[in-house]
Amino acid sequence: MSVPVVVKHSGKSYNVDVDPTASVLDFKAQLYSLTNVAPERQKLLSKGTIIKDDTDLSSLKLSPGHQFLLLGSVSQIKEPPKPKFVEDLPPDQAADAVASSPPGLVNLGNTCYFNSSLQLMKQVPELQQALESYSGSSRFVATMRDTFKQLSKSSKPIMPLLFLRALQNAFPQFLELDQNGRPRQQDAEEAFSQIMNELSSQQGDLNKIVTSTLSGTLSTTLVCDDNPEEEPVISQEQFLKMPCHITINTNFLLDGLKASLTESITKYSQTLQRDATYTLTKRVSRLPKYLFVYFVRFYWRRDTQRKSKILRKVTFPMELDVTELCTDELQEKLTPVRALMHDLRRQIEQDERLAKRAKNNSSTDPTPVESDAVKELRKKVEEATAEDLQKDPDSNPTGMYELSAVLTHQGSSADSGHYQCFARQKPGSEKWWRFNDDKVTEVDSGRIETLSGGGESDSALILLYQSSHLY
Repeated sequence: MSVPVVVKHSGKSYNVDVDPTASVLDFKAQLYSLTNVAPERQKLLSKGTIIKDDTDLSSLKLSPGHQFLLLGSVSQIKEPPKPKFVEDLPPDQAADAVASSPPGLVNLGNTCYFNSSLQLMKQVPELQQALESYSGSSRFVATMRDTFKQLSKSSKPIMPLLFLRALQNAFPQFLELDQNGRPRQQDAEEAFSQIMNELSSQQGDLNKIVTSTLSGTLSTTLVCDDNPEEEPVISQEQFLKMPCHITINTNFLLDGLKASLTESITKYSQTLQRDATYTLTKRVSRLPKYLFVYFVRFYWRRDTQRKSKILRKVTFPMELDVTELCTDELQEKLTPVRALMHDLRRQIEQDERLAKRAKNNSSTDPTPVESDAVKELRKKVEEATAEDLQKDPDSNPTGMYELSAVLTHQGSSADSGHYQCFARQKPGSEKWWRFNDDKVTEVDSGRIETLSGGGESDSALILLYQSSHLY
């Protein structure tokens, strides 16, 4: 249970909810986001006495309204670019006005893996909303909630020390140091998976978001190659992310996804009373609203005793159609909707061209109006959608996705290099934000197309697709 206290600094008073079980250093990290005074510059006083960093806040026996005095100068952090206001721009530029950039996350020592993972997850509005309403007892989730709230409200970089400590406490592998005693670079995919598993273990909205909105279902069939008469084993399993396997023949994302759906394994056969070869075949029986795709780029090299990276270029699309990865039953439901979606896209693009031409030939800026043809196609899409898919709003009823965010890795191994996150500013936009820790800049879609790999430069590691915005 948090305790509301008052912190005074430079003539201002801040109302802060404090976790009495936290350390003073954690409290200072919380104050950094409010005052921009870095923890190492802070002197915290209570009743005239300086509070040391190793003090346990519970020893202060805090009560509501307890007052602290904070001494320390403001850290020098580069201000984010100022927003360009639409009303200050010429009419022909107003529609393309650039909003102020969202805040980044300060690198606390090889924590880009952690920063990029958080920025990737923040691109799911439903997950952010579920976190904001969280009131459970998990300190791990509570600190993630508070970090996301800061990212939503702040106009300056956030120092995520509280959540980093919570992550390291929950998963000690992220505390590892290198041979020089510095924090070791970690695997962003591992951090992403651990965080998602922790969220799915919660009750209520968070569990529903992770296990339904972000997770799909695979139908699996296990057949014994050595004994065709053995009864196949059919089952269902849930997945949070789809792996893209990379071989010397993998050039496109869909190739790698297909390769991951068929696997040869060796296991004991009860009918043959010996080890036998089996073929495991998987097909998607339910598509989630948001689809995470993971490039299996890292593997363990025995000669170097470290994770190495597959540098091969694998092209991924801005729009992904996964219909052919699905079961026959699901394909039957998706195919008619998919065809109408293609028609709808073409009609929208045609209307946009006509509107642009009309705008160029007119002295006034016409108000965009959705054409009757588009309205009719939207109605047909809805009517063609299977009833059970309509009743499952957390699923994708079309099989079509639009790229929303990309987590990238630069370097030759998971133990080194640098992670970043690229996020589309809004569905359908050609403009993206590049989150390079606390440095946030705007890039266009052309930059995203360079993230396919092919060397040690930025290459996609995790992709986030969302159900096409056209429906």
